Amino acid sequence: MLLTTWIWCIGGGAVAGLLAGLLGIGGGLVIVPLLIYLLPIIGVPPELVVPSAIATSLATICMTTASASRAHAKHGLMEKFWLIRVLPGLSVGAMTGAFLVTVVDPDWLKIIFSIVLIALAARMVLPQKTGEPLTSVSKRLVALGSYIIGTISGLVGIGGGALTVPFLSRMRLPVRQAIAISSLGSFVIGCSSVVMFILNGWLSGRETGALGLINVPAWLGISVASVLFAPLGAKLAHKLPVKQLQRVFAAFLILVAIQLIFN
Repeated sequence: MLLTTWIWCIGGGAVAGLLAGLLGIGGGLVIVPLLIYLLPIIGVPPELVVPSAIATSLATICMTTASASRAHAKHGLMEKFWLIRVLPGLSVGAMTGAFLVTVVDPDWLKIIFSIVLIALAARMVLPQKTGEPLTSVSKRLVALGSYIIGTISGLVGIGGGALTVPFLSRMRLPVRQAIAISSLGSFVIGCSSVVMFILNGWLSGRETGALGLINVPAWLGISVASVLFAPLGAKLAHKLPVKQLQRVFAAFLILVAIQLIFN
């Protein structure tokens, strides 16, 4: 891989890690567009660029959420009642989404990803409703919601935290506990998707490297930088105007979405 490409991967991973710590968002929102730009440069066939970008992004999420999940578990925020109801749906949904990535036209994948970017950008800047949470929790609703979140996450290459946290909050879960469950959920989404991408790449002969559709050099460069810079982002969150940064990043997401749609 070219030196300049390594620099882009490390820089993108650093930005993703900072944003994860600073704004509490998954790095996939940055990593997927970056890889869509970089992968053609390093020789990935055009028809595999978007699937490989999504697969590699989810592989990096496995790395960046592992330590966060362990830290939350040490603080006793992983309640078994919720783990057994949320994690299976996220896992199966993520594998479903990962499978869809390999069969959906890459142009449609870019459009779907762009729509998700715009929706998440809107959620960052628009005031959120603060209505009363549900008075009772439906196990089927939790399972269905988890499956849908996992499917969307596996399909577009994000950890799902931006969807899981508000969903669990509406299920009467305290925000801190929702974030902890979401952190482990993102790890499960990443690992489940990665297994599907590796198997599909090997079985279909469409692999881009030793790990199926995952581009290993890009994965390593982005993961190392992201893990190193995430703690710095968490520290900056206590010093910088996060609300204003959210608005700036939301505008950036909309610009990226427009560029992906019309490129």
